[in-house]
Amino acid sequence: MKKIIEKQLFFSLMLEFLSLISKWEITKKWIQPMTTFFARVNLKLNKPTKVNDVRKLAETWKMLMPPDGQDNFKISSIKGDTAFVEIHLKCPLRGTGKVHTCHSFMNYDRELVKNIGGNLIVLESQSNSGNTFCKLAIRKSEDKIDDLIPGYLNDKMK
Repeated sequence: MKKIIEKQLFFSLMLEFLSLISKWEITKKWIQPMTTFFARVNLKLNKPTKVNDVRKLAETWKMLMPPDGQDNFKISSIKGDTAFVEIHLKCPLRGTGKVHTCHSFMNYDRELVKNIGGNLIVLESQSNSGNTFCKLAIRKSEDKIDDLIPGYLNDKMK
């Protein structure tokens, strides 16, 4: 079971399924609980430990992604108290403008990072940035995040 769940194909199919149910108002409300459930399954299977270092937070987040898809998850830089990371998967929301749906999808990553001692903010989403990747920031849970503007709130996106 673990081998199937940890495959990039399973991860991509999960995104496609979430994209499908996001099309209807009646099922949109299921996305957040489903991403929380999937994150908890991942955490139960991989049993990561809490860390108190921003580089370790980013490395652990990446480690929790599918082993056969690691090239899609990049740690682009560490600046002070912030790790900047990118997701280079082709998201089913790319170019749709559905930033709030993206925010719901990214609950998965936020739950993973929260469990290991951090906060994750989506700075730029494929859904509305015009980029072929998402830009995220990770900080330790005790560090302030109010200077980071989440992509779904940033009206300067393309």
